[in-house]
Amino acid sequence: MTDRSVAVRVAALCAAGLVLAACTPPASTPTPTLPADVAAALTAELRQDRTQYADRTGALRVVNGSDHDLVLLGGTVTAPGFSPTTPDGVTDRPLPAGSGRDVRLRLGDVDCATAPDEAAVHAVVRVALPPDGETGTEAAGRAADAHVAGTGATAPTAGVEVEVPVVDPLGRLAAVHAEVCAERLVATGARLEVTDVVAAEVEGRDGGPAPGLRLTVAVTPVDGGPAVRVDEVTGTTLLSPAGGATTWTGDAVEPTDDVVVLDALPARCDPHAVGEDKRGTFLPVVASVDGVQQAVTYLPMTDAQRAAVYTAIHDACGWD
Repeated sequence: MTDRSVAVRVAALCAAGLVLAACTPPASTPTPTLPADVAAALTAELRQDRTQYADRTGALRVVNGSDHDLVLLGGTVTAPGFSPTTPDGVTDRPLPAGSGRDVRLRLGDVDCATAPDEAAVHAVVRVALPPDGETGTEAAGRAADAHVAGTGATAPTAGVEVEVPVVDPLGRLAAVHAEVCAERLVATGARLEVTDVVAAEVEGRDGGPAPGLRLTVAVTPVDGGPAVRVDEVTGTTLLSPAGGATTWTGDAVEPTDDVVVLDALPARCDPHAVGEDKRGTFLPVVASVDGVQQAVTYLPMTDAQRAAVYTAIHDACGWD
């Protein structure tokens, strides 16, 4: 039987009321909706804690101020000076009435040609009502689980996208924008890198010798690039400049053969500070490019260098 005769036969069967399953068009999927008062009760806050600084991730805290339980399916943030955010992990989770949940985000690429503007930050969240009129935290949780698993009829719809008011209370977008753009500009003139961390005897806070650390930072000029000068390096939650200062500056950051040597003391002898450390091994550097001072940037350390910092602090503090 030819393809044409098969097509004609199927058409004839449809006309005769046979093979109904094959001839009946699929039912249209209803467009998901959300009550206006529920949508109006959604708000959001952009957050970034210290563990997220280095990889430039964050969270959009979505608060459901309505009386309806929801399922939170996702969210994005758009802001001047950044490309849109992208998801950073699974977002589907229950959003009960009166509660808040986080959407984990990866911040977008920074556009240094566009200045950040907090007033122009927008957030869009995707939410759904629990299916079949169910209510309560457990129902929302089942709906979120079903959506993740793709389990058919009980899964929520694709959700409704709602633009919600969003705030950035700690100004993290502006801070990230300034840091990234400073990093890029400094890198056009010099490569800054922590190259060594060793235990050393340094000047103590009372002026006498004390056990501490010696950090070596390479400042390697880029051929043909602008002039880069390290103006200061600030202490961290773990490290303080030797001698009792709070900042390495002046002669302490003057390079010799493209190397800056920083003598340091433990900022405090608190085992919890080391055990819970998040940013203590990132050196805050302020540099100038062609005489123009830039925003602070942060020099990371390798795993081995971080371990050397922790060991040196342990020994300097006399911990058993």
